[in-house]
Amino acid sequence: MFKVNQAPGRTISIDGKEHLFFSGYSYLGMSHVSEFCDLVKAGIDQYGIVFPSSRISNTQLELYGSFEYLLSRLVDMEETVTFSSGYLAGRAIADQLMKHNKHVFRAPDTHPAIQCGIQLPNEDWKHHFVRSVNQSEHNNFILFMDGVNPLTASVANFSFLHEVNPDKHVTCVVDDSHGIGLMGPAGEGISHLIPRLPNVEIIMTYSLSKAFHLNGGAVSCSKKTARLLRDSTFYTASSAISPAFVYAFVYGQQYYHQQLKKLQDNISAFVNVVSDIGGICFYPHLPVFVLKRNWDPAWFEKQHIIISSFAYPDPSGNKVNRIILNALHTRQDLFKLSGVLNTLHQNSY
Repeated sequence: MFKVNQAPGRTISIDGKEHLFFSGYSYLGMSHVSEFCDLVKAGIDQYGIVFPSSRISNTQLELYGSFEYLLSRLVDMEETVTFSSGYLAGRAIADQLMKHNKHVFRAPDTHPAIQCGIQLPNEDWKHHFVRSVNQSEHNNFILFMDGVNPLTASVANFSFLHEVNPDKHVTCVVDDSHGIGLMGPAGEGISHLIPRLPNVEIIMTYSLSKAFHLNGGAVSCSKKTARLLRDSTFYTASSAISPAFVYAFVYGQQYYHQQLKKLQDNISAFVNVVSDIGGICFYPHLPVFVLKRNWDPAWFEKQHIIISSFAYPDPSGNKVNRIILNALHTRQDLFKLSGVLNTLHQNSY
């Protein structure tokens, strides 16, 4: 574990020495975009750092409405309800849905915030879910699942939803914390890969901290579900996201688009490199590259490179070694990293 005294970007300082930083979840590197930071400062000047008021107070900031509208439009949902953290957003929607439906399933490796219902088997869980729904005498079901797994660099395939009988209704709750803002042509996340079917209601829940660099979370859903959430104590009794960061999001859309393009270019360039190196698991549109071989992170550190290496969500579990790109990395950074990987690859034989 490294103790640092400043926010890392493309590099990180450890014991006074600069290292390339291929870890962390600040995918777009927004904290190092000066124009975005200027907007945060302007937001502080206008709204302050926090807005310490109930979400249902008789004095509310119009800014939050603009913020939620932009998120809804991004993921093509009717409404979005925001919370002070991604975990709280997930717990809020899970709690409300569990009150109204007893036929609940969850996919393997679902985020702890939405781990509700019957755990589906690891092997062929989609087939098991479809069969359970189609053969049931009941008509309404809930499925909790993740859209992107950052520990395996995998993206969910939603084609199984087509196999659900049309007379069965499924509410599919998808955690897209590691897809929103960085996947899709406009950063719409996993939503552009999910089929919209008349008997399937899609609800998106996600952290805003990963790509957007906002300390908060959101649920994008139908108007009916949004009303349910806004009537819950998860919403009424919690604080809102810092208005300064919300201001930066609303008025800094061009900087998000700029950083997304840089990240997409970095991913594309690095994929071309690692495709010829065995033992690396990746998805072509994700900035996460999982090292399947037993390559010691200390070797990278000797080359002044820091990769991601920790156990999650159980700190006592096996460490997962990953390379995580961000929009701040340069071609020279990727070239140096690829050189280290090639050396390790050649020495493995």
